[in-house]
Amino acid sequence: MNIDNIEELKEKFADFKQMFSADRIDEATALIEELLESIERQSSVRKAGTIDNRGHIDISQKHMQPYVQKMETDHLEGDKVNVEHDNFIYISLNHVMEYYVYAYYYKPDVQVCCTQLPIGEYYRTYGDLSVKLGRYKAGIAAYQDAICWNPVDLDAILGLAECYKHLNMMERYLIATKESYKLCCTRATMARYYRNMGYYHISKYNTQTARCCYIYSNIYYNTENADRELEYLKSALGDDTPQWSIKEMQKMLEQSDIEPGPNPDTIGVIYRVGELMMNDHEYSLARDCFSICYDITQEELLSRMLKQLDELLGNGD
Repeated sequence: MNIDNIEELKEKFADFKQMFSADRIDEATALIEELLESIERQSSVRKAGTIDNRGHIDISQKHMQPYVQKMETDHLEGDKVNVEHDNFIYISLNHVMEYYVYAYYYKPDVQVCCTQLPIGEYYRTYGDLSVKLGRYKAGIAAYQDAICWNPVDLDAILGLAECYKHLNMMERYLIATKESYKLCCTRATMARYYRNMGYYHISKYNTQTARCCYIYSNIYYNTENADRELEYLKSALGDDTPQWSIKEMQKMLEQSDIEPGPNPDTIGVIYRVGELMMNDHEYSLARDCFSICYDITQEELLSRMLKQLDELLGNGD
């Protein structure tokens, strides 16, 4: 495959997703592996991030090596250009808000460009396929590649954590879960964070901390998973689930080095992106941002803003 042929690669990925959903697993695996091999062989840009073997994520390092690469972006205008390897960083976005979240947390000192292809999604989806097949080491490699292309891809980081969990690599599971925390900005993802922390503490026989995590998770978003774990702990310990107050649970979480709420910086960045999108009349993108902020804060002002955006977008009744 030629990575300069954007439409061909998009069609190949669409074929892969169709095969995957139809459980044509062998065909899907062969196709996505061929696609990713082509991308890696023909691409030599500086990716947005790096991740070590334990799961710590950081901005990619400078190498100062020349490369020749055809990328269809505004500053290259589709031509082959010789530039220094570190003059640009390339990130594969799922949504525009990730561009600003990445800039806030990793503070790149060179221009950040967006890839034309959703390469991060390709790797993340390959990770999902690997997990479905029980190939957890392959899943780790795929999710790590996805994270290199997009260090703020929450789904890829959580996918990586799940692979570590299945392989009983609990310290790495904890690292990946903690890496995910700053990106958890909805009730559902905060609930996932606390479920992950609960599972970790069960593995360390910290049963009361685990209970606290699962109860706290259900406050954000009730799930059968958390309910089952609480029932398991009730049966294993032979006592009823404690009825702690919110303040008591927050104190327990802080004592166990577990954050008792979402990262306000991330919520602030996403809100600011929403304002920027409003100024640019990108109302659908603005709604995405404000919807996330409302989901976690439940602020009335945001509720009114979402209603106004629905009217602008024709989403009303």
